[in-house]
Amino acid sequence: MQNKAPPFKVLHLTFHKGCQNEVAALAKEFAFDLTTWFIPDLPDKEFDGKSHGCTLYNIGHERAKKIWKKHKTFFKSFDLIITSDTAPLARIFLQNKWKKPLIIWVCNRFDYADQNSLDCDFPDAEYYKLFARAQRKKNVRIIAYTEFEHAYAMSKGIYTGKLTITPGLTIAEPKASIIPSQVDKPETFYIPQYHNETIFMDLASHCSALGIPNYGGRYNGPDDLKDFKGIIHLPYAWSNLALFENLQQGIPYFVPSLDFFWELFHQNNYFHQDRHLANKDLIHLSEWYNPEHQPFLIYFNSWKDLQDKIEQTNYLEYRANIKAYALLHREKITEKWNKVLKSLIKS
Repeated sequence: MQNKAPPFKVLHLTFHKGCQNEVAALAKEFAFDLTTWFIPDLPDKEFDGKSHGCTLYNIGHERAKKIWKKHKTFFKSFDLIITSDTAPLARIFLQNKWKKPLIIWVCNRFDYADQNSLDCDFPDAEYYKLFARAQRKKNVRIIAYTEFEHAYAMSKGIYTGKLTITPGLTIAEPKASIIPSQVDKPETFYIPQYHNETIFMDLASHCSALGIPNYGGRYNGPDDLKDFKGIIHLPYAWSNLALFENLQQGIPYFVPSLDFFWELFHQNNYFHQDRHLANKDLIHLSEWYNPEHQPFLIYFNSWKDLQDKIEQTNYLEYRANIKAYALLHREKITEKWNKVLKSLIKS
């Protein structure tokens, strides 16, 4: 099998559009017959016959049972199931003794629950047992989308193996821009609108005061960002699909150096996922501080240093280096997926 899988019928279940796009790119690469269930887009109460909204993140025993009973004939019509983003979706199959190939691409903690809508006992002891056993099943592959996912699972006493496949297959499709025409992208920095850039601090206003032109409004997919001079971001997660999408576009990222990150991290109201595990022993597992990515990210040690780096950076050289890396990265992860698929077909 050379960059091509048999024409499997594949069902992908996910809550994340970025994951949907990545698996669609995977299907294109390996000629899958792909059907995608983007759970938020399913008709109301279609998934489990009862619930809707964020409640569906919480896959307790009874919800998994109901979903399986309602859709098992449909599920069985596929040769391979992929779950992505939130791994509890895999419970539907693990609990009901699924025998065909199952790929669990863990992108948001293997035991993720939406606490604000939690309506069942989840995560529960049975779920942890199912996940622990899954790693040993010949028809199951647990894949982390960042190394931290394995470390997090081990912190809960669950070994999920060592296989990690980061994103990087998605190639942005050109779309009509929704960014105001008066924004001069080649001379402007994009600022994401997450907690740290808006609530922890008003990063846009701060950058404006430093003389750094910026825009932080809506945009129409990764292609709409590619012409910005760069992106200034204060990391809040161990990984983001947006990072890999934008590296594919060759966009320079400006992020705090590790020393400056810790300085910000310890200030009031700085947000980071799994804060109790964000420490100097594990921070290298963050894709933002992964040694492999360091040559392609621009780190600033202070706000003054950000000003200096913005003035001194050779943007043409950085963009060329980022795009070259992104191509090699795409080849690397394509081969990893190839090995996974070959091993499942053999099993």
